[in-house]
Amino acid sequence: MIIKGLALSLILFGSVGLASADYADGMRYYEQQEYRQALQEFGKAARSGDTDAQYMLGRLYEAGNGTVQDFVQAHKWYNLAAARGHSHAGEARNSLAERMTAAQIAEAQQSARGWQPEEQKAEESSSQATQRSRPDIESLTDRQGIAEIQRELNRLGYDAGPVDGAMGRRTRSAIREYQADKGIARNGRASAELLKRLRQTEKEEVAAPSEPQPEPESRVVLQDDFGDGDFRRNPSWTVLSGDFEVEQNGLRSIVEMQRTSQRESRRLSSERPEEIGLAMLELILEQTGNARQGEVSAPVEPARIFVNSPVDNAFRMELELASRQRPGSLELGLFQGNRPNGTGYRLVYTADSRPGLSLVRLISGSAEVVARHEGSLDLEDGRFHRLVWTRDEDGRMQVRVDDQRLIQARDNGLRDPFQGFVLANQGGDYTLRRIRLEE
Repeated sequence: MIIKGLALSLILFGSVGLASADYADGMRYYEQQEYRQALQEFGKAARSGDTDAQYMLGRLYEAGNGTVQDFVQAHKWYNLAAARGHSHAGEARNSLAERMTAAQIAEAQQSARGWQPEEQKAEESSSQATQRSRPDIESLTDRQGIAEIQRELNRLGYDAGPVDGAMGRRTRSAIREYQADKGIARNGRASAELLKRLRQTEKEEVAAPSEPQPEPESRVVLQDDFGDGDFRRNPSWTVLSGDFEVEQNGLRSIVEMQRTSQRESRRLSSERPEEIGLAMLELILEQTGNARQGEVSAPVEPARIFVNSPVDNAFRMELELASRQRPGSLELGLFQGNRPNGTGYRLVYTADSRPGLSLVRLISGSAEVVARHEGSLDLEDGRFHRLVWTRDEDGRMQVRVDDQRLIQARDNGLRDPFQGFVLANQGGDYTLRRIRLEE
């Protein structure tokens, strides 16, 4: 199980090569929740330039696992990993920056600019001692030429690995990174012309680790906090079934649950929303072994409501909701076309169940689980929880609850824009305090 978990972690955290031994040890300690040991192992690998370890070190500092919580250190390590191309570090850094002061961000950025891998520090000391007596390019053998290129790349902040004259993966990657920064062909090849250009490049010209860039301006297509006391206007919500009312805290619905042993083979129909919701719940329970002897908890009558708010295929949804009762199930998401009960993506929250949260694709009445959070999710603690669901142009989706990423997946089963938002109480007591949807 530990080996499987490590392999999965390497995929999730964006590894592009074989992990270092220190990083692998760090992941083993991390998955066992031995955070102090994980911090030590990730630290060794991160200081040598391992981007995955840098990202994980950022996570530990951000959460305060194994160390005192330190946003400046977390931002620094996220920034360094992002600058070297880690697929998730940039988003983690930008999200963290929203919780930091301007002074903290400035301190973290300055620390990142001055950072160098340990190997590079040693090489730079040696390079400075011999810089005035660089050998002529024409007199170098192929191996000596590669070693000189490695030395220059390390001097400039590109991780070319040991100065050993061997043309390996790290050296090729560093050459390509340098070529990309200088706008020249990214062939990854060592040549006399490349060495000449490297020697002419001053260290100050190299781009510092990227700082948070302003996000492209988005367009809000739906925003409602139900402050006017009426869900039927500004914007206009439509009830499909059940009861909804606006209270002081937002839009609320209460649906009683009952146990049922009826397990008929269902032909789903968008005209029968209660069957769709129950079938999705059964699907989730069956795939995880949580259904007991064919029994499920079914709503007396589900409460369903929707609002038309056309949005692009790439979106960002943020909402706050509270759950006050278990067992139960809540379904929410976006639909396509003119049938709120039809094609679209749904998030299904199931109290007292594993998984607690599932991402489902619904097409022509057929439900398929795209991804799920394997752990339980307890929202019945008397407070509101913030849920953020994003999807980009390539179909990459993330779902965060209270700033903790629970689901990450890529799915291109639905490529068309969405028509609106739908919410279904399949049993329980739920309140939606606010929702914001943008593209």
